[in-house]
Amino acid sequence: MTKINLAPPYCLVQARRGWMLANVNDVYMGAAITTYGECNELELAVLMALIQYPGLVVEVGANMGIHTVPMARAIQEKGRKLVAFEPQPVIFQQLCANLALNGLMNVTALPFACGEAPGVVAFPRPDYLKRGNFGGISMTGSTSVAPDLIVQVPCLRLDDLLQSEHVGLLKIDVEGFELQVLKGCATVIQRCKPLLYVENDRAERSQELIEWLWSAGYDLWWHTPPIFNPQNYFGVVQNIYGKVASFNMLGVPKEVELKIPAQFLKVKDSSFHPLRVPAPALKGAGQELQPSAAETK
Repeated sequence: MTKINLAPPYCLVQARRGWMLANVNDVYMGAAITTYGECNELELAVLMALIQYPGLVVEVGANMGIHTVPMARAIQEKGRKLVAFEPQPVIFQQLCANLALNGLMNVTALPFACGEAPGVVAFPRPDYLKRGNFGGISMTGSTSVAPDLIVQVPCLRLDDLLQSEHVGLLKIDVEGFELQVLKGCATVIQRCKPLLYVENDRAERSQELIEWLWSAGYDLWWHTPPIFNPQNYFGVVQNIYGKVASFNMLGVPKEVELKIPAQFLKVKDSSFHPLRVPAPALKGAGQELQPSAAETK
C-alpha cells in the first residue's frame, strides 16, 4: 500500500483505480480510499457496465472523482468523453487533481450545480479540516443564512449545456436534488433516451422521483450495494461502515433491451422504499449488465 501524507487534510493514495488525492477527514469517500484503496466498488461495477452504452457520459455530483476516474479511463481509449459536475469549490479542486493525476484529458469538469432552472444555489460552508461527510452536502435555493456561513454557486440546466450532445449515460448523485436535475434535462432525456443511474436515498422524496421517471418512459430497478467490499483492494477485513449501503435506481428506456441481473428489484410500487421496509437481496452484480447488440451498433 502506497500512501503519502501531504499538507493537511490531504494524502495521496495508490488505489485500485489509480492515484487518488483523498481528504483524511472525509468519513465516507476519503476514509474508504485510505482504508480500503477503493470506494463504492460494488456500485462502480454497474457503472462500468453501463458505459458500454454509446454516447456522452454525464456525471452530476462527481465529488472527488471515485467514479469519474475509472469511467473516464475506460472510455478514453474509445475516443469518448465525460462531463462531470461538482459544485463544492474545495471538492471540485480535488476532483480536478485526481483527473490530472491519472492523465485523463477526455473529461470536462465544471464547478456548477445542475437543476430545473438557471440561477444560484447555496449550501452550508463545511470545515474540510475537521471530520465530516463532505459527500452528504445538500444544495438549497435559499440564501437567507448569514453570508459567511454559506457558499453560493451557479446552477445550470443540462438542457442548456447539452443541446448538441448525444448523452448515453446520465449518473446523478446530488443528495436529494435528483428530481430537479432531471426536470432540467427533460429535453435531453426525451431526445437521447440515455441510461440513468440515479441516487434515491431520501424516502420522503422517492415517490415523486419514481413517478416522474415512469412518466418519462423509463423502467426502474433498485440497486442498493453495501459500501464495504469484502474483496477490497487493500485486503482489509474490518468493516468500518457496518450495514451502510447506497440507494440507487437504474433507469432503462422502455424501448431499450438490457439484460438485468435477477438480483436487481424492479420498481413496481412507487410508494415502496428500501429504507422504509427491508427489501429482498438487491446486490446486483454489475458485470452481468450488458447492452443488447442492437443498442451497441
